[in-house]
Amino acid sequence: MRRRGRLALVTLLTALGCAGRPAGVHPAPSRAWTATLAYAKDAAAAGRYENADSALLAFGSRHPNAGEAGESEFWRALFALDPRNEHHSASAAIEALTAYSAAPEPRAHEVEAGVLRRTADALLALSEATAQAASEADSARTQADSARTLADSARFARASRERGEVQRLRDSLDKVVGELTETNQELDRIKKRLAAPKP
Repeated sequence: MRRRGRLALVTLLTALGCAGRPAGVHPAPSRAWTATLAYAKDAAAAGRYENADSALLAFGSRHPNAGEAGESEFWRALFALDPRNEHHSASAAIEALTAYSAAPEPRAHEVEAGVLRRTADALLALSEATAQAASEADSARTQADSARTLADSARFARASRERGEVQRLRDSLDKVVGELTETNQELDRIKKRLAAPKP
């Protein structure tokens, strides 16, 4: 109820040409603002968000002392948060909403701007948390890959050592077999000598 009364008062004062703005603040040409806002809304609806933002930014630059210059920041923030906007940015929305909150009162979208600011803050925090989680996941994957590489190297080294040990045992066995063969041959020769008739 209080908000409705406040808006009615603002409308009345605006109609009388005395909106109670500080000295040096002049109302924007209403036709220019109406045309700019209509163009920006149409551009955003058609997916041309950059055109909408440029038009609103240009209006604020041309009419910096107009109350609607602040309103242009509100609409820039709104379009910056639209997920359909390829260049949507919570940071850009926060920047525009900060400019909006610094604009002279009355501000027609005070409550909505507060909701948008909290939404933008939450999106920014979520984006930062997602980036941090992705970074930690990449680090974990790198560590896992490194651990797998070390394990593979250890298995290869162990297998290589085992192959070397098996080969050493084979060589040792071959040597023993060779010595046994020589010993058997020597025994056969001795037996033959002993079995031969004596002259």
